[in-house]
Amino acid sequence: MGALDTPGLPGGRTSSHADPSDGILFVTRQAWEHSVGIICFPSLQRLAEDVSDQLAQEIQKALAGKPAEQARAAAGQLLQWKGDLDQDGYLLLKSVYVLTGTDLETLGRVAESGLPALLLQCLYLFFAFPLEKDELLESDVQGQRMFVQMLLNICSEPQSLEGLLSGSELQSLLIATTCLREHSCYFWKEPTFCVLRAISKAQSPSIIQYLQATDCVRLSVQSLSRLADALPAPEVSEAVVLVLSFVKDSYPISSALLLEFENGEGYPLLLKVLLKYDGLTQDEVDPHLEELIGLVVWLTTCGRSELKVFDSVTYPQLEGFKFHQEASGITVKNLQAFQVLQNVFHKVSDSVLCTQVLLAIRTMWAWNPRNFFLLEWTLQPISQFVEIVSLKPTPVQVHFFQLLETLVFKLHYVPHEILGKVQRLIKESPELSCTLVALQSILRITGSDPLFTDIFRDSGLLGLLLAQLRKQAKIMRKSGNKESSSGIQDSERELTCVMLRTVVTLLKGSVRNTGKDITSFAFSLLRKIFTISWLLLKGYIQGITNANAVGNIHLLFCNHLYISRCLD
Repeated sequence: MGALDTPGLPGGRTSSHADPSDGILFVTRQAWEHSVGIICFPSLQRLAEDVSDQLAQEIQKALAGKPAEQARAAAGQLLQWKGDLDQDGYLLLKSVYVLTGTDLETLGRVAESGLPALLLQCLYLFFAFPLEKDELLESDVQGQRMFVQMLLNICSEPQSLEGLLSGSELQSLLIATTCLREHSCYFWKEPTFCVLRAISKAQSPSIIQYLQATDCVRLSVQSLSRLADALPAPEVSEAVVLVLSFVKDSYPISSALLLEFENGEGYPLLLKVLLKYDGLTQDEVDPHLEELIGLVVWLTTCGRSELKVFDSVTYPQLEGFKFHQEASGITVKNLQAFQVLQNVFHKVSDSVLCTQVLLAIRTMWAWNPRNFFLLEWTLQPISQFVEIVSLKPTPVQVHFFQLLETLVFKLHYVPHEILGKVQRLIKESPELSCTLVALQSILRITGSDPLFTDIFRDSGLLGLLLAQLRKQAKIMRKSGNKESSSGIQDSERELTCVMLRTVVTLLKGSVRNTGKDITSFAFSLLRKIFTISWLLLKGYIQGITNANAVGNIHLLFCNHLYISRCLD
């Protein structure tokens, strides 16, 4: 074991106030550090037992009979490096720190002294009762590192971990992270969460029983529910993530903490915290938000039994589609948790937050295609999202329609009802950008398989687009191709181009897949579209008012040539 980067007494002297045994302890510690672990003791475990007992007694003496604020100051003074002054506590701390990093048997002797619970009590005092001083010394940082690492070493050994459960210290510390956060010590915040997460990851039946007996999860959820409105979103979400970590880590052993979370109104708390992020993300994902959404996604997999999915597939379907009734892979079992994500999408307009919800849904589909049918035939998230997607920012619209295309390109599934709603959106949406994104998606879907030619022709999409194109050409012809075109924006020109391409794609499908009479009709329509595209092209060329329109004119011209080739 190498030397520690901590200050030593000048000249290797012991404090004039130290007990002779402490001088021996100091020399022993120095020898151990510089021996690279080669030095041998008659009984390292006996040394660990004696040193741990002595440190435990010193801490008890410092805390005895004092109010919390005074006890916190006394504990800090005991374990702090103080130069040439009394170093009993600091030397004991460093010695126990070294000993807890040796072997499990030695670590077990440290735990038998009752020191783990006392250290946890000190951590609670350090976190919950900050000192008024602003100055932070390097020796404070070094002492904190040793203190925290010692607790982490204790958490790594089951017998030592049991020593943390002997009193109410763990309960006090966990609840303090949820109800005293606005008054807590920033310097000890990260170490406190680090230790609690280590305890969570070392889950055992005894820890679960302790948390149940002390109502830790329920009390934490209630506390956060009361304070959620008053605290910043990252602060609240970090505390919620900590509580949910205990729930998740314990779940393979027992669902008791999950039930406690649910009965304590945990899902309304999750929704409240996620909604606090609306308008705060600024195009970047907060790490606490990302972790919280990940835990909500995990919650959707928690349940006692598989949810049943009945075959409600509407035909025709693409070749290669297969409805998977079997529950292979990870499946959604907790609709209440999924509804948190669904409600977030309904209620917020924040681009990052909405995108995170859509990515979570994509993840569930990737686990198992069955999850799409299970969710859509119960809660209908995608069908509902189509109705409100025009109210979301454009990046969210793009992600949503990419998600929709996943159903066709990955699952080989034709969502007839959803596509019908998309068509109504194209017809009725006042948001030009959303109409454009939706129609671009329809164009990609239509070109993927001839089946969609029949579906969209029969649904009236072809007639709808033809009517809109004729209307646009008629307006331009009556206005002399000048007045209206001068006010047309780039997005409108791009939408017209996508309409033309979609109509041509649908008509080409009719030419390939229908009889002589309909083929003749399709060619007749193509000729009309050729005329319409020429009128639009002429109108746009005459209405150019700036250089930015040149790209759109070029696109229209390419469309016109594309249609002419179809007539050859």
